[in-house]
Amino acid sequence: MPGLALEEAVVDAGAVRFRPMLLTAAAVVVGAFVILFDPIFQGLAISLMAGEVASTFLSRMAVPVLYYLHAKHGSNPLAERPKTA
Repeated sequence: MPGLALEEAVVDAGAVRFRPMLLTAAAVVVGAFVILFDPIFQGLAISLMAGEVASTFLSRMAVPVLYYLHAKHGSNPLAERPKTA
């Protein structure tokens, strides 16, 4: 939304994307739980579950924080640079 403060925009975007991210992660974990008890695919199921939980945590916590820090303190690569002779 145009006109929002940076903090409000980051929080609002996180709230909007929470449900789809959570449902996708839950679908992967439930799907991997089915093959958890098969000795051949047990390692695959554990790595799928752990990876999905870790990636969900990172995308819910780390990405918004890093975006906020970069937007607040980082430089804008699209900003016009002064021309040197």
